[in-house]
Amino acid sequence: MPAITFSKLVWLYILGSLSGVVLEGTFCIFKYGHWETHVVSMIGPLCIIYGFGSVLCYVGHVFLHKRNIWLQFAVYSIVGALLELLCGLLLEFGLSMRAWDYTRQFLNIRGHVSLQMTLAWGVVGISFSRLVPYIENFLCKLDAPFWKTLSIILAVVLVLDLVVTSAALYRWSNRHFGAPAANTLEEFLDNKYDDTFMEHRFCEWRFLEPRP
Repeated sequence: MPAITFSKLVWLYILGSLSGVVLEGTFCIFKYGHWETHVVSMIGPLCIIYGFGSVLCYVGHVFLHKRNIWLQFAVYSIVGALLELLCGLLLEFGLSMRAWDYTRQFLNIRGHVSLQMTLAWGVVGISFSRLVPYIENFLCKLDAPFWKTLSIILAVVLVLDLVVTSAALYRWSNRHFGAPAANTLEEFLDNKYDDTFMEHRFCEWRFLEPRP
């Protein structure tokens, strides 16, 4: 059984987040005819939902790889759907925004998850589990002292990124709905991450009008 270590989870998060940007961009080429960079990060080109998804799939593989494939499929489907639902609800009720919309798909919940995407998460999880032996060979090389130290540094940067991203998104939402900057930090966020920057950075996101 692969050992779950802090270093592995950090690198899985980074690699998964980067892969998500590549996958989303490639999908846009086939669907729209041009590349779109879909990131949820201020510091780097990271799509963090894919980062968390990679970590969850890896942990799931560690505990489920000897189980029946249909049980694995069910767990990956449910966990993936719950992650997507949680993120969608946080956007809707926390920021009054939407980053994706499945309302036209069969059996959906407020457009955040659908039967089609739930099944897709199951397929992704099973596919990921088949790659884990190869990923594990790579990750094991990152357990040397140097890589462990680098993992800690990167983890601090990633936490900072999540804090800054969350603050910028929260301020963007409040600014959009007419709330003026209340302090120096919010003024800095307004200047550093203005509407033009945020609209370009989060190109598929849209506000819900009126505010829920």
